[in-house]
Amino acid sequence: MYYKIGVDVGGTNTDAVLVSHTNEILAKTKQTTTLDVSSGIRNAMNEVISKVDVPKEDIKYIMLGTTHCTNALVERKELNKIGAIRIGLPASSSIPTMADFPEDLKTLLGEHIYMVHGGYEFDGRLISPLNEEEVKKCLGAMKGQVESLAITGIFSKTLPDQELQVAAWAKEILGNEIRTSCSHQLGGLGLLERENAAVLNAALQKVASKMVNAFKATVHELGLSSQLFIGQNDGTLMSLEQVQDYPVLTISSGPTNSIRGAGALSKVESGIVIDVGGTTSDGGVLVNFFPRESTQAAQIGGVLTNFRMPDVVAVGIGGGTIVRFEEGKCMLGPDSVGYQLKEKAIAFGGNTPTLSDFFLANGELKIDGSIDASILRAAIEKNVDIAFTEALIAVKNQIKATIEQLVDKLKTDSTEIPVIACGGGAFLLPREISGASKVIFPEYLEVANAFGACIAQIGYEEEMVINTMQQEENKALEQLLQKVKDELLKNGALQDSVKVLAKESIPLAYLPGATKLKVKLCGDLLR
Repeated sequence: MYYKIGVDVGGTNTDAVLVSHTNEILAKTKQTTTLDVSSGIRNAMNEVISKVDVPKEDIKYIMLGTTHCTNALVERKELNKIGAIRIGLPASSSIPTMADFPEDLKTLLGEHIYMVHGGYEFDGRLISPLNEEEVKKCLGAMKGQVESLAITGIFSKTLPDQELQVAAWAKEILGNEIRTSCSHQLGGLGLLERENAAVLNAALQKVASKMVNAFKATVHELGLSSQLFIGQNDGTLMSLEQVQDYPVLTISSGPTNSIRGAGALSKVESGIVIDVGGTTSDGGVLVNFFPRESTQAAQIGGVLTNFRMPDVVAVGIGGGTIVRFEEGKCMLGPDSVGYQLKEKAIAFGGNTPTLSDFFLANGELKIDGSIDASILRAAIEKNVDIAFTEALIAVKNQIKATIEQLVDKLKTDSTEIPVIACGGGAFLLPREISGASKVIFPEYLEVANAFGACIAQIGYEEEMVINTMQQEENKALEQLLQKVKDELLKNGALQDSVKVLAKESIPLAYLPGATKLKVKLCGDLLR
């Protein structure tokens, strides 16, 4: 018998669950997310451990889904001093590195940007060879000035050897402590978006290292010797070393944890998951118990990138969403009181009408410390200047219309599919939704995110572009499969449990002979 703890950090709450080796939830908690994040994680873990009498040495795994990297990028805090090298002269000089970055981010990151000769055509033909002296001169200029390095080559997805060579020279000149981000390991085919992904990844590596050290320290303080893993944004886990190399892959891991957790709790294999929080409702699609990946370029912190992201759509419906009536018409959000619900909401002595106020007043929700329902109804009527019953109907109709639009946006055809509710604000969702075959409210839905982190398997994926006129497609795909499997086992997966999530080859339009190969595997953690 062994146990696992899953923790998921959100903007408002930090949730945790303690589960048995058979994934039975034994304890759960919802704590307020703290400013430093780490103390909120400690509080949540401490709470679930104190609720169940289990030996600490039997808590074998702890999985964390965190917003550290997202917060750092959005708030522009604690980002690395980065260097960036684009391998592509003379072909790519017309558009500079970080050309489409917001000005504040460009000012923070754009001091050490270089272009050097090199790069390939889509079919592997050389544009120009690497010039060792030129590259080492750029690296020498960065020495002592940067904390990480982003390296991007033209069509490095076809042949990554120039990026890898520059990374090797970087270790030689800058030292082993400087981490490198090679774009072929992160983004898609497009040069500029892939370069953006590499730059953001390099900028977040110090944040990830700091987060990993804080996570280790927290676990040590609690007297635990568990193996630690971080949730990534495809619904699988990554090792602590991996997350320091590829921190961008943790961005949007929260919604994917909820999607995985809701699917497991409801035992529904495919459907739509709506995670209702304090500020937004995040909708995603569950396909064979895993979140559907987005096919669109993702904008992160104002930067367009093409690395892997879940297909998640957010709408401004949450427990703290502010309700307004203008000329008798109900308007919800998009602003929210968020974690300040107990300070600003009418139910707690404030003067801001929120969605929680309406459901508390109607007896559909109970929160410790809220005023009596009849007093609350009168206070809402006074605030919005409309009879409570009429206002409640308008609020519920507006919620229903917004959620139905969200479901319609996520569906790919007219077939009705199940909708699974989760999150602390799931009480807001209507029991019937147009386009949904049924609406499911599973047990423990309020901690589906933490449960999703807890049941996640170790995952690894890789993609590459080959020229089928020069390489045999099936052979290249099998070699890639073996490479990904080797990495997965190295990162802690059980050999007999390895499962293929994706194994595909896609011919690329307008590029004769060019085919993108992708392999994605997952496996259970070593017991």
